[in-house]
Amino acid sequence: MRTFSHTSRLYTKEFIDRHLQSLINDNEFTSMSSALLHIRSTGHHVYIIQPSMRFKARGRQSTTAQLQLSESISLIETLNKWSVVGHGIYTLKTSGSQRYLYGKGNIEKITNEIHECQATAVFVSIDRLSLVQIDGLTEKFCLPVYDRYSIVLQIFKNHAQSGAAKLQVALAEIPLLRYRKNDSELFKDRERNLRAEVAKLEQHRKLLKKRRLSIDIPTVAVVGYTNAGKTSLIKALTKDASLQPKNQLFATLDVTIHAGVLPNALNVLYVDTVGFIADIPTTLIEAFRATLNDAIDAHLIIHVCDISHPDYVVQHKTVIQTLRELNIPSSKLESMITVFNKFDLLNQQTSEDQQIDEQDNNEVEEEQEDEEEEKILSQKPIQDVNIENNNRLYISCKTSQGLDQLTDTLQKKLMIASDRVTCEYRVLQGGQFYQVLVNDNICTIENMIVDEHDPQFIRLKCLFSKAAYAKFQARYSGALKYQISSDA
Repeated sequence: MRTFSHTSRLYTKEFIDRHLQSLINDNEFTSMSSALLHIRSTGHHVYIIQPSMRFKARGRQSTTAQLQLSESISLIETLNKWSVVGHGIYTLKTSGSQRYLYGKGNIEKITNEIHECQATAVFVSIDRLSLVQIDGLTEKFCLPVYDRYSIVLQIFKNHAQSGAAKLQVALAEIPLLRYRKNDSELFKDRERNLRAEVAKLEQHRKLLKKRRLSIDIPTVAVVGYTNAGKTSLIKALTKDASLQPKNQLFATLDVTIHAGVLPNALNVLYVDTVGFIADIPTTLIEAFRATLNDAIDAHLIIHVCDISHPDYVVQHKTVIQTLRELNIPSSKLESMITVFNKFDLLNQQTSEDQQIDEQDNNEVEEEQEDEEEEKILSQKPIQDVNIENNNRLYISCKTSQGLDQLTDTLQKKLMIASDRVTCEYRVLQGGQFYQVLVNDNICTIENMIVDEHDPQFIRLKCLFSKAAYAKFQARYSGALKYQISSDA
């Protein structure tokens, strides 16, 4: 049987050379970047402005400003030494294109609240502020102002561990700095050098892909919204104790590969990927194209969605939209398995809600909420989000609920996606064909049983890739007389 290491990092230390290290750790550039973005080693006390849109964008209708604010708070708290000292939800009556974003009354109110809570920075939780808005709000508040792009990028910088991740974050930082300085020619040499290193990274990735193809092991990419439980799912499927999932936004920036075995003995590689998030420019995720290509190249995709999250509908749609913007083939999206994780927390929340409802005797309000939820869910275009019943599974990585069903579904789909065929042979124990099938790594042996009529013979159920099966047939034409069944 084929054996291989249980866990392997896709981009290892051998990829990093001294030139790349000096490029990433350019002290002069780092100082300039920190000064331009007002990044302090002591962190910031942040006041959050959460815009509430009067007219919500498509795909955001089911969310609320309060849910968006909760995510904004989580983003800030993810940054080391940063804290939230105040926040407010303010309705945008227009598209939000004016210099100060809001009118005079709201700006005065916000300014007073900022001073009262002694904030050292302001986070306006929209994808990207214009330069005019950054200058205008900075002038009004006399504090550095951040949007989601700059905050998420800072999280990426803090969480990047490998040279590959740091390289891609460094490349993603340049457009932001150019934008802030309003200088399209800024850092041209640095960008050229970084892109050259990214090209090397892509070549390295292709070599690893070629190696994986040579050993003919199917791959499964695990994608999802940040903190949905992707790493937890891989740990549950592989039983890899070394994996340590974190309850943290963007805990995974380095794409890693983890080996597992399906019930039919088929070896499989799970690809852990960077999480997605709503309301950031796709260019930020695009910087991770070299590593996200491993999701595109995978035989199958598992989309992990945190169903216990109150905004899971929007999170689900965000992932689908991002995958499309990254040009994931439609065939991959159609075959994708969607798993709604943390189902145990949903049951727990439901139980707690029922107790509260009984104490408050608020049955009318509960019915209204149920009707609203049903309305929201009924409005979801099934063909758009790809969660039809045969592709939708409810699981809990913590309690293992639904994992057997997921494994069964995964096995069936992967057999098709990786062009596997199943053949059964009746061969003499220790004979030529027995040795070839069992010892030559040409196929996976799903099971072997002693023939009930003649114990000298063994029945072997074998899994071949179509290419391996064709080679086997061409090399051992006499094998057909030993074949009992085949779905080839």
